[in-house]
Amino acid sequence: MSRKILALCLVTLLLSNVLFCACAETGGVDALSAADQEDLKFLGSQMAEPAEKLMKYGEDAPDIYSELSWTSQADTFPETFDLRNRGVVTPVKDQSPWGTCWSFATMAASETSLLTSLGMTAEEYKETYGEEMDLSEKHLAWFSATALPSADAYPAGKYPYAISQAGEGVYPAKHSTNSPYDYGGNYFFALSGLASGIGVVKESVAPYTDKEGKLDSEGDWSLPETLRFNQDFELQDVNILPSPALFDKDGNFVYQPAGTEAMKSELLKGRAVGVNFCADTAMPSAPEIVRTRLMNKYKNTDGIPEEAISAYVDLRAGIVDPASVSDADLQKIMETALRIFQLQENPYTDLNREQQITVLKSTYFGLDYTALCEKEEAAAKHVPYLNFTGEHSDIYAHYTYDDAPNNHAVTVVGWDDKFPASAFREGHQPPADGAWLVKNSWGTDWGKDGYFWLSYYDKSLYANGTFEFITDPSNTRMSSLSLLDYDNMPAEIISSTLYDHPVYAANIFKTEEDSVLQYVSVLTGDLNASVTVSVYRLSENAQDPTDGLLLGSTTRNFLYAGYHRMELDEKLALPSGTRLGITVLQRVPSAGKEKYALTNTSSLGENAVEVFNERHKDGRVHLIERFCRAVVNPGESFISFSQGNWIDWTIAIDNFKSYGECSLMAYDNLPIKAYLYPLNEVTHIHRLEAQTKDLSICPECGYILKVIR
Repeated sequence: MSRKILALCLVTLLLSNVLFCACAETGGVDALSAADQEDLKFLGSQMAEPAEKLMKYGEDAPDIYSELSWTSQADTFPETFDLRNRGVVTPVKDQSPWGTCWSFATMAASETSLLTSLGMTAEEYKETYGEEMDLSEKHLAWFSATALPSADAYPAGKYPYAISQAGEGVYPAKHSTNSPYDYGGNYFFALSGLASGIGVVKESVAPYTDKEGKLDSEGDWSLPETLRFNQDFELQDVNILPSPALFDKDGNFVYQPAGTEAMKSELLKGRAVGVNFCADTAMPSAPEIVRTRLMNKYKNTDGIPEEAISAYVDLRAGIVDPASVSDADLQKIMETALRIFQLQENPYTDLNREQQITVLKSTYFGLDYTALCEKEEAAAKHVPYLNFTGEHSDIYAHYTYDDAPNNHAVTVVGWDDKFPASAFREGHQPPADGAWLVKNSWGTDWGKDGYFWLSYYDKSLYANGTFEFITDPSNTRMSSLSLLDYDNMPAEIISSTLYDHPVYAANIFKTEEDSVLQYVSVLTGDLNASVTVSVYRLSENAQDPTDGLLLGSTTRNFLYAGYHRMELDEKLALPSGTRLGITVLQRVPSAGKEKYALTNTSSLGENAVEVFNERHKDGRVHLIERFCRAVVNPGESFISFSQGNWIDWTIAIDNFKSYGECSLMAYDNLPIKAYLYPLNEVTHIHRLEAQTKDLSICPECGYILKVIR
């Protein structure tokens, strides 16, 4: 069966020679054995389920751990805990004027994790380095939502990355005039960006302002392409934790204590935990900020004059008193709004002046008046999830009491088992005491100095993650690191398909200089995965990822699903032009029986935009403002259901796109990456015997060595 992890809102590339597996040359899937065809069919059927949920609900909160055993990481937990007491929580920030909560929450969690790994408080870090521990939210947000440039943007031979991957990444939907900073995202979006080599960098590299140093959403917030793969700290692991909030097959909420224990375990290790939940309280914004955001969203729409758009925006944002608007000007504003929302006919012709003003100020513009009023009435009757009045006026306590889509990312820094259920909204209180201490990104004027409490039993709590970085100077050489990687598309779905027999994933790369391979990273989708990575130096005419000399294998165990960077047991010295085959085998325990996992990533493709938005006109789910484009070429990624018989990943993609909603998805290369350093910066102290007659560096062979720095 399959386990899926889903997210919404969600380097220098080195090219391998093009290789084709036998099935690609002789008829595709039909050339496979019956057993391989059946396994490939199963994979396609498993891809369909998360794609269909994404298209139907706009999100999915699957239980990736139900069949897999969970062991608590602590014998006992204290009743209360607060990472601020350790001095490793950085100041609360303000994400205004953009919808970049996911990047702010990621950096908040990363800053705390880095301070813990460095063994420093925030004050000690500043005293030592002369600057705050402050990571750039802008850098991650911009480059995660901006595709790799096209090859046409550079002179011939000057493209800075592998030209085979040119153009991969995120694009705005045709109807969207939103800034990339308002596309939305969450921790899987962040995982994809960081894993591809985007940051993290210090705030001074890409400060959260426009180019004039202002918080003006109409300013220029772009970043130069040369900053894309800058790093001040290298990513080690992203841990995807089990969620406390699950829903069974009948749609009933199920509280999962293992999710709470996992979050507490990570907090005790000094790692703040990123979470998503449903916030029905909007980011506080003055009318002027609302105006600039709306102008940025609607300007240049279908050639409408900016002054006409401005008149509509001024009315909607509350800048202009409706009483001061003449009937004639009101009709012009209505015509502008109809054009902005691409309505061919005016459904509001028969409304009186007051009703038309109500329509123009509504966020539900476009619905017929009756439906709009029902929406407004339902919104007015909604009992807010956040409580900050009455007896607990000094406490901001949030509890999502119904099934609602998550829409906001924040950072958990502590807990209190005794936080009273009575502190939450009367009539809509959780079933028991207990809450998370949460750091928000709406500034210190909101909440209790920027913090609030979130019930353990919140029904929207989802996508919990922690981040770890390499901080040992002897193992960090960011200035010279090269990352061999095809996987640059942000992931909205991470799928792990479980088989009863071994299933292998592989990528083929080619080195561009004499290098030492020190790390390989993988993506896992299950609890307690045992991952074996094998590295092959391929022969000149290799037709699969194992056709050559096996240089070495490394096995590591990972408690959580997520991104994991493995240090190889033996470092591999590789001459320029070496073709590498890197294979991955994942074993996971399941119901007392070992299974094998195949992990891959996907996102909503261009064809999904129109279909998704048509299905969600009711406004419950945010319409898509962007889509993803994957670039997968033959000879880059492979899978094998029977060792020795390799299937090109492009063949697999073509096959399972015929299942359900899979045709609307963009499927990326397999998430296997290789990390190398220039050989002239590495000193080796001894070599291991290999089955070659010559252990010196040459075009014919590589050698295995240990490294000291």
